[in-house]
Amino acid sequence: MTDGTPGLRTIEVADDVYDVLKRTADSRDTDINGALRYLIEVPTPRAAAEDDDED
Repeated sequence: MTDGTPGLRTIEVADDVYDVLKRTADSRDTDINGALRYLIEVPTPRAAAEDDDED
């Protein structure tokens, strides 16, 4: 049986990616981990071109 507790991960990102994460965290009044969770949970918007199939 495996342990269901999530482990600690370290991910290195470019400075511009860190800046986006930091701004997202600041705007949502959270930390970098909260910003990552928010961005992962946000659904990907559909492209406008996909909506053209409705004739």
